[in-house]
Amino acid sequence: MAAHRRKQRTVGIQGLVRFSAVSLTIASAAVATACGVGGSKNDAAQNVSVAAAPDAPADQGTGAPAPMEAATASASPAAATSVPPTTRPSPSASSPVVKRPAATTKATPRPAATTKAAPRPARTTAAPAPTRPAVKKSAPVSGSSGFTSGYPTGADARGAVTAAVAAAKADGKKVLIDFGANWCGNCKAADRVFATSGVGALLDASYHVVKVDIGSQDSSAFDLLRDYCSGEGAYKMPVLVVLDGNGKVVTETHSTGNPELTETGLGAFLRKWA
Repeated sequence: MAAHRRKQRTVGIQGLVRFSAVSLTIASAAVATACGVGGSKNDAAQNVSVAAAPDAPADQGTGAPAPMEAATASASPAAATSVPPTTRPSPSASSPVVKRPAATTKATPRPAATTKAAPRPARTTAAPAPTRPAVKKSAPVSGSSGFTSGYPTGADARGAVTAAVAAAKADGKKVLIDFGANWCGNCKAADRVFATSGVGALLDASYHVVKVDIGSQDSSAFDLLRDYCSGEGAYKMPVLVVLDGNGKVVTETHSTGNPELTETGLGAFLRKWA
């Protein structure tokens, strides 16, 4: 009986050893797989070592065999160590990439520059150059020239000329002095032309007329004639002298000769020197 029990113990121990080897092999493979190491070669080595392990002799060892519960307990932790490999998750292309939102800083709008256009300077008209006031000529009035037919005897001829020059300076007209005699035929012919409407209108519009009698041998009249006509010798009557508003001689017929004593001749003369 004792021999039979030893044989059963030996068989149990050998089965336990084989079970432990198999469990060790499985655990090693799991660890190798977790570490990324190929398990084919290790499995072969483990199998070889398990296959090569000889059966213990029946009479080997007399010590008390380890209980089965202990062998089973030692195998369970080995099997428990077969944890699946912990691999780092590789980033998949489909995994969304979280992007930080771009900073959207709204630029503060600058206030539009409201510059008021400078007002244009008002146009200033240049001040007109000072001009001498024009002498307004009044409308000619019939007889306003002072013309009368004939020559007044004993009149103050010089005073009459002075008054006529002052009037001419005031109204811008000219002074016409007619030296003649009441018995002179040419003087009478000139009077008839001056009395016509056409030539009379020219006299009224542009002249102050002074008649001076030199036919009565009045020395004062001859002195006045010589003031304006410096020539010597006989004077061909009528002698016509034109003065401006300052009493200055413009023309005299003693040196230039008388125009034709007609409306055309006297009219052209009066227009020329007006």
